[in-house]
Amino acid sequence: MQPTVLFDLDGLLIDSEPIWDAAKREVFGPLGLHLTAEMQAATRGLRQRDMVAHWFDRAALEADPDEAEQQIVAAVCRGLAGVVLKPGAEHAVAACARTSRAMAVVSSSPESVIRAALASTGLDRFFDAVFSAEDDEHGKPHPGAYLRAAAALGASPDECIVIEDSLNGVLAGVSAGMTVVAVPEAADRCDPRYAIATLVLESLKDLDTSVFGAHVSGGSRDARRGSVS
Repeated sequence: MQPTVLFDLDGLLIDSEPIWDAAKREVFGPLGLHLTAEMQAATRGLRQRDMVAHWFDRAALEADPDEAEQQIVAAVCRGLAGVVLKPGAEHAVAACARTSRAMAVVSSSPESVIRAALASTGLDRFFDAVFSAEDDEHGKPHPGAYLRAAAALGASPDECIVIEDSLNGVLAGVSAGMTVVAVPEAADRCDPRYAIATLVLESLKDLDTSVFGAHVSGGSRDARRGSVS
């Protein structure tokens, strides 16, 4: 049976985490907050408003958090012009497009960032929809964005495959009652918390869609996807 596949974006399909990290350093540095690699990792997968609130609360920054968020997003949009795909991303997306009922990107990033990234990399032709957690009551690790995406695509949670890189995203997918494929960064692969995922891969190059049938049930789809040579 064919599942509905829900992809995260940042750090999974595109190598944008360095762009986000640089943008946060650019904005927070002048405010007196200097984020280490460990601090950056702690908020990975969160919506920008939640990330900004996290650091404003902990560092007692004297600035406008809304303005800081807008500056970070603007800096990221500038950096996306040269963003590159993560290894295996096009292979994984094309393979899932051939075998899924429907596909969407479900991201904590603003919709403008999602669409700009997909357009610049050419991945937009593979997806039926994009969903941003930006306007949800709660962002990841809350499951709301994934549940909303599934409902919009006419799928039940047990018909969905979530593919994520961050722990917050994995938690969101598991909490939604979906099958979760985790593709953590190399530095995070030893984190035992990723064991809650159904599958843990080293790279999207290792994604084998033939295993999906063992975990989900689904209906037929309208086969209209693009393909890669």
